[in-house]
Amino acid sequence: MADNLSSLNINIHTDQRCLARVESFGFETGKITFLLGESGIGKSLLSKVYMGIMPPRRLIIDVNGKPYDHHFAQARRAPRLRDGFFVFQEPSSHFNPMRTIGQQLNEGQLGRLGPEAGNTVLQAFWPDKSVAENLLKVYPKPYRPSGGEKQRLLLAMAFKKIALYQKKKNTGDALFIFDEPSGSLDNAARNRFLDELITRYRQKPFTAVVITHDYTIVSHLSRHYAGLAGEVAWMELLRDTKEEGRLLLKPFPHHSFEAWLASLAPVRSQLDHSGHEILRLKSGVSIWERRFAFLDARGREVDFTLNRGEATYIKAPSGVGKTTMAKIIMGLLTAEQTGLTILNRPVPETGKRAFYARYIWGKQATMVFQHADEALNGELTVEEVFKVLSPGRNVNRQKIMRRLREWFGDRIPETFLHRPVKYLSGGQKQRLNLLRGFVQNTDILILDEPLNGLDLKSAALVIKKIQERQRDGKAILIISHNEDIMEKIIPGENIFYLEAASGASKKDGGSVPSLHTMP
Repeated sequence: MADNLSSLNINIHTDQRCLARVESFGFETGKITFLLGESGIGKSLLSKVYMGIMPPRRLIIDVNGKPYDHHFAQARRAPRLRDGFFVFQEPSSHFNPMRTIGQQLNEGQLGRLGPEAGNTVLQAFWPDKSVAENLLKVYPKPYRPSGGEKQRLLLAMAFKKIALYQKKKNTGDALFIFDEPSGSLDNAARNRFLDELITRYRQKPFTAVVITHDYTIVSHLSRHYAGLAGEVAWMELLRDTKEEGRLLLKPFPHHSFEAWLASLAPVRSQLDHSGHEILRLKSGVSIWERRFAFLDARGREVDFTLNRGEATYIKAPSGVGKTTMAKIIMGLLTAEQTGLTILNRPVPETGKRAFYARYIWGKQATMVFQHADEALNGELTVEEVFKVLSPGRNVNRQKIMRRLREWFGDRIPETFLHRPVKYLSGGQKQRLNLLRGFVQNTDILILDEPLNGLDLKSAALVIKKIQERQRDGKAILIISHNEDIMEKIIPGENIFYLEAASGASKKDGGSVPSLHTMP
């Protein structure tokens, strides 16, 4: 059965267009495969078809020249798929709001593992046992558990299934697919997942696939698991620029990422005004009954500053409040206690919206938001995205096409201008989102997770563009979980560590118990 599933020709389309067509799509048995590629290119869709978990009537699909129904029935009978598990990219879709988390972690086959082995799995993701025990009593809702907690819970389910497979005495294989397992995790939690996966794999090998666009996984494995070379496969899904919808599954030369990473270094502007302060936010910002402090590399509390010609990095675990700080700087959130100066203008405590509309938004500062779907209007065409930025709604098409071909490739046709944003892939939306921010050419550019959803070629272009803006004397603020990359291009003195604490602020004389410590 494994031979029939090892390599598939898959064609997925609607009545109007081809969504994905790929030849020889499959994974090496008994290895851990990292499937890389930009967000939305089709990694998840093809993997669901491969595992036989796509609803048969949702799209028009054929596998090896036959209707998907045939492959669907075949996959249902394959032991390696029955004993495996698929970790969905969006964990919320997996949980039943009518049953507690604990009940769902012990449903069906998962209940056979036993409480002791089950607790061992949970402790891999929650070292604090009491936190996990409290979560088991919760009924899942949109706001609780958090996105990161739901992701870890779903990973715990997968590892319970791995433990069950490893208890079997037979020597058959099982397939475990993890779809963007670190999407809602900080680097520390992501690394715990990778460590647990490799530890389990070494106990008794199985076939695992990690679908991701996080190329910094290469760095972690190179540092900590250099001896895994023969057990790990690196693959990348790429677009065929000559034919729309056609995808190419190729080996990814992971050493090229390490070589590129090693080539990165900070740059500085040579302009006379480089290094001059352009923004200052006093430490001790209060919002939502929490106090936020900025720390330097020595752990000393300092004000946050941006300087001309420099890139600055805010670093903290996921969920601490990095995006919140960026939105406060951009006047999109109002803090209870703040002291903010932009271009020598103190931001007023009242009338902020009028101040930002007159002096800041699109004139002195631009923010590229983390989620392109939230930042872009899906009903607009690509051309209309740029028209909105122009007061007269007139744009130079030739200039737009030059920019688009720089970011999307030389072969992109002019008809791309008329494509609705909602039909772009996740990676294409992110590139459009970034390009829209860069073309505004403001003195301050805030980038929230700018590499999110991008392939390596696009990520390299973004880094190049950031450094070009630095040389032009612009101030860049970056929020990113891609620590390995950012710490290569940003000097230590420009890295600020964000710490959040509950309770009254220092100004009010209250205690400030630390919730997060500097990495």
